[in-house]
Amino acid sequence: MCVCVLRIVYFIKSMATLTETSAVARNAIKYGGVGFVAITLLWYMGVAAVNYYIMMNPPPPAPPTADFNTLPAIGFPPSVERPKMVLELPTGAIPAFPDRMRVYYAPTRRSGFADPDKATDVATALGFLFKPNQPTETNYIWTNQDQLNSKLDMNIVSGHFVLSRIWQNNPAIATMGNFVSDKQVIAETETWLKRVGLMNEDTIGVERVTYLKDDVGKMVNALSLSDADFVQLDLFRKNLDEIDQASKTKEVIASYPFYRTDPLKGLVRIVVSGSKNQNEKILSLDYAYTAIDYKKSGTYYIKTGEEAWAELSAGGGYVSPTSPKTGEIKVRRIFLGYYDSGTTQQYAMPIYIFLGDQNFTAYVSAVSEEWIKK
Repeated sequence: MCVCVLRIVYFIKSMATLTETSAVARNAIKYGGVGFVAITLLWYMGVAAVNYYIMMNPPPPAPPTADFNTLPAIGFPPSVERPKMVLELPTGAIPAFPDRMRVYYAPTRRSGFADPDKATDVATALGFLFKPNQPTETNYIWTNQDQLNSKLDMNIVSGHFVLSRIWQNNPAIATMGNFVSDKQVIAETETWLKRVGLMNEDTIGVERVTYLKDDVGKMVNALSLSDADFVQLDLFRKNLDEIDQASKTKEVIASYPFYRTDPLKGLVRIVVSGSKNQNEKILSLDYAYTAIDYKKSGTYYIKTGEEAWAELSAGGGYVSPTSPKTGEIKVRRIFLGYYDSGTTQQYAMPIYIFLGDQNFTAYVSAVSEEWIKK
């Protein structure tokens, strides 16, 4: 009897202990879950707070790389005569510009033993087969004793040249204009340039077409293609696109154009007639292309727009020959681009470009003076 009573008491105590354990477990699960949710929320709130702080107080960007150390100053031609310039921008204020831009390496061609052979290959492709005259070690001149007195004048180191023909020796050439469209002229001309090895990837698709006609032995502007006896085609370098490297889609955040000393003249300028004879079709060719190594670049601090405008206003920078020489000109636009000198250059450097009324165009070197060799 006593043994039975003891067993019953033990069973009751065991049941009480299991009940308590179950209650403790339920409480642990409940409060543990609440704690986990609270910790998770605090974690996300903490991360959000940190991100917000970083967004509102971003760390300063790394300094420019200045890969090429100090740079040579841009050799703008002298521009003594210039009009009075008045700033009149759409917003009334000079825009904010980035504090840095890329400078690209443009390898300078050096004189070498192969230069005469390369020059001869180009001359041969252009139809000049005889031995050239050599006024200097680097200047070769080929002539053809044809009706148009064709002439090729080349710097064999830079590869720049001017091909010219006296088309007036055959006035019938001016009557052969049968141009169908700008597109056809561009396609045919660029096909020929590719065939003779003078078409470059970074000038494809950047063309300016000018219509010309014969006016008593002189080429003057024509009103339309149907009125044209000749067509002038200028090839410019493609814009340089600045890519957002942090973006997965590699978004273009800026596109910078190239401007030359004469903003209307391309790196390649060619004048064509309507003749089917190639030696009469290509009437002139001014080739001043200089290669740029787009894979080699460095970033440099640049001047502010206000600093560039102050420099131009004080007589600095460069005013193009297409601009008025006197009077008062309103400057309507300011933007960044690159200078394409058309001469042998060591770097493609950024410039501020100022555009105004009456084809006014002016440039100011953009790289901060601290990075320019004195």
